[in-house]
Amino acid sequence: MSFDIAIGQCIETDGDFAVAKLDGAMLRKLYPSHVFVGQPNVRLRVPLSICSTRRPPRSGQELFLDHTKVLAGAQTLLRLREQDEDIAVDIRLIANGLEPMPRPAPEQKARFVGNRR
Repeated sequence: MSFDIAIGQCIETDGDFAVAKLDGAMLRKLYPSHVFVGQPNVRLRVPLSICSTRRPPRSGQELFLDHTKVLAGAQTLLRLREQDEDIAVDIRLIANGLEPMPRPAPEQKARFVGNRR
């Protein structure tokens, strides 16, 4: 089953890549050794090939990645505000623990038989 993963606000798209601004939760998944206080100023550059086809990247909107394509992996680069160089990160880390659970089967509700007055 394929679904989309929202990773942050799309800042720009150029050629074969999209750039997203990440929040702290996503940064912790991708780069757990980085210590930060407050809202980090972090950019993630991802190839358009792993972006969702149902919700294509648009500047100023949420950037969605296709779950199955993320599991296959792709070269992604992380840029921290304090550093001028890009850091290669494993995009598959954001898909850890995101396996969809099957929808529960419908069941008959039990009637409440209590003291009626």
